[in-house]
Amino acid sequence: MTRSCRTCGNRTDSFFSKGYSYKNRRIGDNIIMLKRFLSLTVIAWLSLSVASVDAKSFPDFTQLVEKVQPSVVSIKVEVKRWGRVVGRGGGSGFIVDEDGYILTNHHVVADAETPVVKLYNGREFDAEVIGSDASTDVALLKIDTEGLELQALELGNTRDLKVGQWVLAFGAPFNLEQTVTAGIVSAKGRGEVGSQYVPFVQTDVAINRGNSGGPLINLDGEVVGINSMIFNPMISSGLSFSIPIDLADNVRKQLLKDGKVNRGFLGVTFGPIDQDKADAFGLDSIGGALVTRVLPDMAADKAGIKVGDVVTEVDGKPVRKAQDLPFYIGQMPAGKEVELTIVRDGDKETVEVTLSDANGQVVANNDSGKKELGLAVTELTPDLKEATSIDKGVIIREVERDSPAARAGLRQGDIIQKLHRTTIRNMKDFQSALATLPDEGKVAILIVRQGVGSDFLVIELE
Repeated sequence: MTRSCRTCGNRTDSFFSKGYSYKNRRIGDNIIMLKRFLSLTVIAWLSLSVASVDAKSFPDFTQLVEKVQPSVVSIKVEVKRWGRVVGRGGGSGFIVDEDGYILTNHHVVADAETPVVKLYNGREFDAEVIGSDASTDVALLKIDTEGLELQALELGNTRDLKVGQWVLAFGAPFNLEQTVTAGIVSAKGRGEVGSQYVPFVQTDVAINRGNSGGPLINLDGEVVGINSMIFNPMISSGLSFSIPIDLADNVRKQLLKDGKVNRGFLGVTFGPIDQDKADAFGLDSIGGALVTRVLPDMAADKAGIKVGDVVTEVDGKPVRKAQDLPFYIGQMPAGKEVELTIVRDGDKETVEVTLSDANGQVVANNDSGKKELGLAVTELTPDLKEATSIDKGVIIREVERDSPAARAGLRQGDIIQKLHRTTIRNMKDFQSALATLPDEGKVAILIVRQGVGSDFLVIELE
């Protein structure tokens, strides 16, 4: 009986237990499903909210792109020597004047006989090279559009450009015309990565071959730079460099006026200031350019600048880094009076300096003109040797258009180390080589070109 009741009771308990457990599971499952539904709802709401925040935090570039693109051009070049096409290349550019003036890079058109400019609407025009400057990598072109209305871009400045600011790069990378990429300004004043005269704007914008010469645009639609180079063309490193538009516009005006740049020369070599040097030279802060050598009979020497002086200002503009000094001086013409603020033996002084031209510039020709090469060269001064890491030769300062030198492919900035049968170590060797040139025929010339290396070119004398 007891066993039966216990058995009955056990069965009854088991029945109710199972029923109770079954109901609990159903209720539990419903609760779990409800939780999952609520979780998914919250996640979906958060995703929409984040997407909405992201959409608001990232600018919409579409209208800006539509505004800028009609002013961006593609440039095609054929490099000809001795009447034959020896190569093809190209890059980008942009319209800076409704009359058909276009800014681009020097290296885009340096070897071109007649660059061809392709507009946004697909029309092509032969371009005239008004002038080109290798030291800043800026060139000015002109096209005759036969009354076609052009849209010029507005030039901004880099003084107001801030690190972290959005910028867009326009151009034709790998011949893919009218491409636009976006990024931010990573740094300013990068004078140590290229020419001493250019404080590059560094960005993380994607720039590749073909982008050279295209505009770097801020969100106001203003040009703030000219896309010039990447840190290493063999890898994608997120380091792109553009020429500040302030500097490029200064060069543009000189090229428009004279066809070349009249660049002042101080005649010193210099180095950076670190904490130890700031303490040793009695400086209040870390900054300036430390003079390490003064070239004789040049502007600085005549003004009384001495080794050990620290240049802290140029016409009131602070020299924050050593690279600021050649940048400021390089924008001023020879003959201009400049006020330098220096620290000498711990005391601040001001010195008036009249800038000179580059040392020893000569035009390579003889009296009869039969041996005229059509170029101007200068001695490799100590600062040029330091900048190029080359200790012998003469550097080309100017190449006349349509001259034997230009037809041979010589460029401003090339360093000549051999001419005909003469090794060139200095200006005296170069003058001796000129005297041995034949009246006509072909002569070999060995040059060193930055980023390319050594190469023999052939000049045909007539």
